[in-house]
Amino acid sequence: MSSEQPTGRIVSMDQFRGYTVAGMCVVNFLGGLHAIHPVLKHNNNYFSYADTIMPSFLFACGFSYRLAFLRRLDRFGPGPAYRKFVARSLGLVLVSLMMYGFGGEFKSWSEMTTGNVQVFLAKLLKANLWEVLAIIGVTQLLIMPAIAAGSRVRFAAIATFAAAHLALSYAFNFDFVYGRPNRLDDLLGTLGSTAWDGGCFGLLSWGAIMLAGTLVYDAATALTATKLSARLLCWGVVLMAAGYASSCLSMLYDGESVTAPDRVAASPVWPPLEKLSGRPAASLLAEPPFVQPPPPERRPHNYWMMNKRQVSLPFILFAIGFASGLYGLFVLACDSGRMHVGLFRTFGQNALAAYVLHHMVEQQTLTLVPPNSPLWWCLTGLAFFFGVTYLFVRFLEKQGVFIRL
Repeated sequence: MSSEQPTGRIVSMDQFRGYTVAGMCVVNFLGGLHAIHPVLKHNNNYFSYADTIMPSFLFACGFSYRLAFLRRLDRFGPGPAYRKFVARSLGLVLVSLMMYGFGGEFKSWSEMTTGNVQVFLAKLLKANLWEVLAIIGVTQLLIMPAIAAGSRVRFAAIATFAAAHLALSYAFNFDFVYGRPNRLDDLLGTLGSTAWDGGCFGLLSWGAIMLAGTLVYDAATALTATKLSARLLCWGVVLMAAGYASSCLSMLYDGESVTAPDRVAASPVWPPLEKLSGRPAASLLAEPPFVQPPPPERRPHNYWMMNKRQVSLPFILFAIGFASGLYGLFVLACDSGRMHVGLFRTFGQNALAAYVLHHMVEQQTLTLVPPNSPLWWCLTGLAFFFGVTYLFVRFLEKQGVFIRL
């Protein structure tokens, strides 16, 4: 924990990070409330507004990770730099575990048999560990071998991670995440349990997104604000178009009959390419992002949707593109246009404190906002929760307290 004002800040990134923390507060609070529109909730079959927040935060973490690592490497050398960031990453995992728990419990000593402990640990690694801070911490460890490497190495790592995730999803991981029969669950004894945010193998996808943020840091150090903004907007459009184009493969599943409760396609990763024959091009265009597709009874769940539960390739491409384009707008507004939002500064410079505090305030506020509350009460609760969280983080800022691991 630091008691001094951070120095050498990049204003656009602080503002961008603060925006993502503010967005996280909104979507986390509203996610379980029935009156809220689905676009403000996380989904498994299309890219909603809520689904923009976590990848944008991972993208910002990649930017900051490379910046901080290179500074420490230059100042202290390789050994201290790697030790510092290993400890920091493990610290994030520990904080996550203490905030969210282990996802299970032993109610008596007699339950702590070797078999039960093994299943407990297997479920922890499969799904229960993977809240946002733990994902950030382990993803930092995953990409650490490449964090100081050149851009070609990191581009290659992004491609390798995305390809490996696709291959693993085809081999077993799609079924693994959805709790369907697969070889790995048979081995671990976790058959029937599901995962979220990609589970343990989703780290490959999150690693690709974080590495994209490191590449943007390189561009930020080499280009003027105007050129950087233009470059990011261009990259953003191209990658979002690529993500959308790949998601159009999900249209090949339209009309497939499914009877299983999970509404998953028979071959969710290898699409039925034979359905391409004789179809007009327009019939292959999927709904645009932020627009709900048909229900799974008409289009079963598959890998080619922008699927946050799986962290699929279309999701990765569109998320990186969205984060790049949005950050390009922040560069234009903050570094060229001098825009500065106090709320984003407060959250952006003290993101860990904001994350921990928002969880505590959210838990208590939601005890007064039942899931079936009318919209006006949901928004009243949101305003109270958001205001209290901001006041706490702003108090820390005024005291010069900035939490760092």
